[in-house]
Amino acid sequence: MMIRSAAAAGAAGIGGLALTRPAHAETPPPSLVDADGSPVLTPQQFGAVGDGEADDTAAIQAAINAARTQRNKIVVLPPGLYKVTSTIVVGDHEYDTPGAHLNRFVLRGYGMFGEESSKIVFHHDGVGIRWEASLGGIHGVAFDAPVKTASNVGIHVARRANTDDTDITIVECSFLRFHTAVQSVGRGFLFTKNKVAVCTNGISISWPTEGIQGSGVHVLPYGTRKWIITDNHFHSNFDAIIFNGPPDGDFRGAVISNNLLDIGRRLFKGSLTNSTITGNVIENGTGNAVIQIDSGGHNLTITGNIIGGFDTDPGAWEPPRYAIHFTSGVSAKNVTISANSFNWIRASAIRFDQSVDKVSITDNSFDHFNLVKAAGHGAVHLGADATRLAVLGNVLSANPNGQPGVNVVGTLRESNIVGNTFEQDALVAAGTIGPDSYVETEPGRFSKLQVAAAKAAAVRVLSTATGGITAGDSYGGYLVEGALADGSGPGVKGGVEVVAVNASGSAATNLLCSTTNTNEVVAFQASVAGLIPPTDNARDIGSPDAQIRTVYTHATRLHPYTVKTLPPAASNTGAIIHVSDGHGGKPCLAMSDGTSWQRVPLGNAIK
Repeated sequence: MMIRSAAAAGAAGIGGLALTRPAHAETPPPSLVDADGSPVLTPQQFGAVGDGEADDTAAIQAAINAARTQRNKIVVLPPGLYKVTSTIVVGDHEYDTPGAHLNRFVLRGYGMFGEESSKIVFHHDGVGIRWEASLGGIHGVAFDAPVKTASNVGIHVARRANTDDTDITIVECSFLRFHTAVQSVGRGFLFTKNKVAVCTNGISISWPTEGIQGSGVHVLPYGTRKWIITDNHFHSNFDAIIFNGPPDGDFRGAVISNNLLDIGRRLFKGSLTNSTITGNVIENGTGNAVIQIDSGGHNLTITGNIIGGFDTDPGAWEPPRYAIHFTSGVSAKNVTISANSFNWIRASAIRFDQSVDKVSITDNSFDHFNLVKAAGHGAVHLGADATRLAVLGNVLSANPNGQPGVNVVGTLRESNIVGNTFEQDALVAAGTIGPDSYVETEPGRFSKLQVAAAKAAAVRVLSTATGGITAGDSYGGYLVEGALADGSGPGVKGGVEVVAVNASGSAATNLLCSTTNTNEVVAFQASVAGLIPPTDNARDIGSPDAQIRTVYTHATRLHPYTVKTLPPAASNTGAIIHVSDGHGGKPCLAMSDGTSWQRVPLGNAIK
């Protein structure tokens, strides 16, 4: 039979009018001829009708089987509606007949993202296409089931030999009304620019339990790698991506990015490590958790996502319980969660059930979390100890239950929780905050440093209080240790504040002494200009003209010089120094008159 080229097919019109194909940035439809001019195979060559009424199952299967002998194993589905009533098999015939395999087989239609020009409708329960070939691809084909059943699967990828090495590519396809759109067993998976709608599960990936050949990169744990899932549209109530964790290995090397989940329970559920989840948008997520990590949970980056429910009346829908949830089987380590926007979450936006180590939560925005107003929930909840945790630069709305936004059930060690913007009086609640951690406890600008522990001169940053001065409070850079209402008590013992010293913004440091009548600590400002007295402490320091007039000290020790190491007298007029061997080899004082050092004899010993 005669096969027209794609150009001729596209030019054919309705009622003699030429059809103009709309412009698209995607890959153009295939030609119906191979590179050497011979026709590629189509189901029509084997009797397919493509009208949605005739049963095209046998014709499609015959075209696929015939591709085994083709130089390029390609079957093209011209535009049409293909009725299929039993499972179609893309067989890995290398298992039975060497040299007669369908590896690198391509099933190619004319569809593009959201368009269903070449459509297969499965009218049977069970598997639509069983794909046993390796390194194959499906491009531009729509798959539909009139009714979603408890077990129908659009495409089931599983090899019979070398079961881990699948490497299937699915591009610009659509799936509608399946229990599972794609079920894949093995390693190597590219799924991009597809539409998956009204399915219970979108993609379900598992690791084979037998038939794995080779060693090293083929076996656990490194064998579970190579998944790219990008730029897809997942729609309606289902789990978009499921990684069913192997018993002794974690799925790794996954890139899950730029997907849209529009009305669905989860974007991801399962085992994951050494992977990234970036740039996804989850609009009107429902159910338990949008991203749920059940095993693995280390060396992960989750960044730049929009995660949450729908900003309308919460009574009309069930928003997700968590945006990101590391469940009880995971002790998260080396995890970065950054630049995400969390909104409309029933409980905590980020939850870790087990202990964490080296986790960074930075530059995120948290809004409308803990809608149930339950105790213990917040923007971030850590259900056990946290070591080397960094929570930096985040913006948090108020926790509806009035509790802190970050909740640590266990002990916080070697951690930094600083530089965040929040609305309540406290940001962190923890079972224990270790002395090696830096934690901000009040909103506002930083104005005081307090020594938190003697170890390595550690300091804790405290913020400025806005109310009155009370015991244990902070105000204006001071550390208050007692009440000042009646002028008694120890009062302000001391503190540190950073101030501007000129219009250019150059900074200086004020060391602040007690302001009660028991003052024994000198206060001064240290800058590049030297020691400068504050105006409210002139009685101790002096005036701006004579920068240090009177200094009260318990003891003064002069640097010892020898006769051979005397500094130049000309540049030290008026200076007094200690010379250890200046008086017959004995100590004495010396004063410079601008030309030489003059000895000042010491008197007799104090009896």
